[in-house]
Amino acid sequence: MLPIIVTKKQKVLIIGAGKACEIKLRVLSNHPCHITVVADQFLCKLDEHIEKIHESFEELNEAFFEPFDLIYIGIPLKNNDMVEKLLKTKMVNVLSNPSLSSFIHPCTRDDGDIMVSVNNINTINPKKACSWANQFIEYKKCQKNN
Repeated sequence: MLPIIVTKKQKVLIIGAGKACEIKLRVLSNHPCHITVVADQFLCKLDEHIEKIHESFEELNEAFFEPFDLIYIGIPLKNNDMVEKLLKTKMVNVLSNPSLSSFIHPCTRDDGDIMVSVNNINTINPKKACSWANQFIEYKKCQKNN
C-alpha cells in the first residue's frame, strides 16, 4: 500500500447514488474536489454543488470518463470490461469488488490538527478501521487535555 494525500483539487466521478455514494460524499466533502454523480436512480440526497447525470453506467462510453481524476464505482457490475479499460489511465475504486481497484480509500479522521487514515491490510473491514481511527483521535484529545 502506498499511502498518499491528494493536495490539488480533483475531478471525482461517483457511479451510483445509493448508500455507498452517501458515504463517499461525506468523506470527499472534507477535501477540495469537483464531484459528479452518475446514476440511473438517485437514492441519496445530493447538495446543489454536486453535478448530477441521470444515466446508466453500462451506457457510458470511454470518452465520458476522460475529464475525471478519481472514479468510484458504487454499483454491482454486470461485467468488468469498462473497468479494465479505465484502469489503464485512471484511478478507479470498485466498492463492490476491491480487488479490481487501483486504489482504496482508507478510513480517515482529523481533529483540525492531524489527520489519521486506517486501513485493514489482510481483511477488508471498514467498521474496524474507522473504529481505530476514531479511537486514535480520541486518544490524542485526551493526551492534549492532560
